[in-house]
Amino acid sequence: MSAAMVRQNRMARLWRRPALWVAMLALFAGCYVGGPFLTLWRITRALDGGDVAVLQSLVDWTAVRQGLKDDIAEGVIGMPQQTLVASNTLPPFGASFISGIAGTEVDRSVTPEGLLQAARQIDPLPGAAAEMPFPAIVHAGFTAPTQFDLHLRGICQDSGEEPLHLRLALHGGGWQVVRVWVSQDLMECASSPT
Repeated sequence: MSAAMVRQNRMARLWRRPALWVAMLALFAGCYVGGPFLTLWRITRALDGGDVAVLQSLVDWTAVRQGLKDDIAEGVIGMPQQTLVASNTLPPFGASFISGIAGTEVDRSVTPEGLLQAARQIDPLPGAAAEMPFPAIVHAGFTAPTQFDLHLRGICQDSGEEPLHLRLALHGGGWQVVRVWVSQDLMECASSPT
């Protein structure tokens, strides 16, 4: 029997072992379920270290910007809270003008560099740690086989405030942030001077 046939027989016997399949399945499941949390951890490390390249790779910036523009166009974010409560009486031209200006601002500021700058400006609540290694996870779960949603509470937010909502999607074997919903409270917190 040739050496190639011996190797082939060993591999065939190895693949017939159920323990190997169980171990491989467990490894795959662990990577799949842990992937979004690993991505979040890598983003927080990149923010701490100012690593623009990592932020660029872990966030689909085009999709995130478009989602924020859609939210602004719908009047969900970007206006003071008292304005949101009042009825939206802008004529169509005024609404599209405001959306255009807001869209330009989103394109300019929703970048890896803009995220780093915003993260440096956030003041923690009194009594909170000055540097939080991992945002407080309020809720996390799969919403589809390749989609994972995270609700995070920032260090400048009270427990009654709406958390940051991130959607991650599985792209090319890795998880990437593809959508962000920002509450008005969190926007005001990030834009307040330090």
